[in-house]
Amino acid sequence: MPSLISVQSQVCFGHVGNSAATFPLQLLGIDVHAVPTTLLSNHPAHPSVYGREIEAELLEDLLKGLSERGAFARSSGLLSGYLTSVANGDVLVRALKDYKKQNPKGVYILDPVMGDQGSGLFVREGIPDLIADQLLPLADIITPNKFEFEILVGAKAAGYPEMISLARSLMIAQSINCVVITSANASVEEGRNTESGQQGRTAVLVIKKNSAWLLETPLFDQHFSGTGDLFASILVGWVLKGDAVEVAAQRAVTAVYAILKQTTASGSAELNLITNYKCIFKSGDLFTLKIV
Repeated sequence: MPSLISVQSQVCFGHVGNSAATFPLQLLGIDVHAVPTTLLSNHPAHPSVYGREIEAELLEDLLKGLSERGAFARSSGLLSGYLTSVANGDVLVRALKDYKKQNPKGVYILDPVMGDQGSGLFVREGIPDLIADQLLPLADIITPNKFEFEILVGAKAAGYPEMISLARSLMIAQSINCVVITSANASVEEGRNTESGQQGRTAVLVIKKNSAWLLETPLFDQHFSGTGDLFASILVGWVLKGDAVEVAAQRAVTAVYAILKQTTASGSAELNLITNYKCIFKSGDLFTLKIV
């Protein structure tokens, strides 16, 4: 059975971070070692939130325990998401270097959670630099949204050809194998700006050294926290099961769209993962991979 160390936020109510990732990964047959960077009552988009970040010393102890139980040496991959502090980021960097030393074939998937189009940055000062300078060089696959991608490359990308060019330059500079950009169309606002009342579109761009693919889906008017965490987890799950990244992305896009469609229809304000768990395995009518 493949296993994954997942270092992300955790909530008691709703589905973001590890609380969005663990269940889908387990359904896909992945043994998940979930390590929290925060422990909160709910995500901060609600009127109130309680809890706190995991202190650096505690985070280091949790990762040390996993290493001593053999999880570093045996886990097929390590996924990291939201970080609450530079101190926690430093702990993660040290753990990753140890993970890579113990497990050279292990895959590190970096979801560089920093912000989004419209809302801007929502992480503390110093975290974007830590991600760019210390985590990127260790990553095999990265899954930024377009806003985060532009921060990592230090440039605006006007269209898909420019995104592909910038991504490949980043891949060469940092020895990254694949870049997966979510919300890859210029902005959420442009995605919704369609004529004749047609539903807007959103896109995922998968970039390798010699190939690139585009996945487009209808865009929902309602925003759901945790969508990116859910996408990254399903993508990682299929990669660990042996799929090429572009096929894993195709499966993840299709699954997330199906869950969002059912969640919207139900009127829920939170991702409805449990009721719609079968969407995670959806294999028919996959969204089309377009070569770009």
